[in-house]
Amino acid sequence: MSLSLYKPNSKNTGCAFNFKIGANKNKEPVVYVTAIQQYSWDDKKKTANFSGNSSDEEKKINLKFTEFEIGGIMSAFKHRNEFSSYHSYDQSKTAIKFVPWDKKTKIKNGDKEEWVTLPAFGITFTRNGNQSFRIPVEAGEVENLLEFFRYFLKLLNEHRHKISLDNLEKYRAKREQKQESKEQSSDSEDAPF
Repeated sequence: MSLSLYKPNSKNTGCAFNFKIGANKNKEPVVYVTAIQQYSWDDKKKTANFSGNSSDEEKKINLKFTEFEIGGIMSAFKHRNEFSSYHSYDQSKTAIKFVPWDKKTKIKNGDKEEWVTLPAFGITFTRNGNQSFRIPVEAGEVENLLEFFRYFLKLLNEHRHKISLDNLEKYRAKREQKQESKEQSSDSEDAPF
């Protein structure tokens, strides 16, 4: 399952983020995020291309979030505070920020237009201090991300619960087998001959 946010612009500075629920080497659900910078802008069609940067390692970044980072992001969304984290892998060091901001938007109220402030978030991944991947996230997108993260946590907890039950079953079966083995050996020791 995945959730994609595309934010192209005519200045060719847009970004796309893809949040995906996958599995780690232990087959536990994990959240992977891929961010890719905009490759080009077609002014006639008013469309952007991101796939042109898909093979350029300088123009994309892949991250894996822990369940605690996901919880921190969810809390930041709910309480409108900043979440920040830091990942280090090989020579790559990445600063991660989810920051609340107020988006000014025009709305129509009858015959007149007025400016209102809407709650929004900005997501920034900065690799090695100089490669930034940024995307603005509006209120509806925040709600979708929250639901996506809730679903991930549900899957993770269900997976861990199943593993725990399976381990308990194995333990009980092993214990019963030991008990039966003990009883059989004690029966043979009690023989009258």
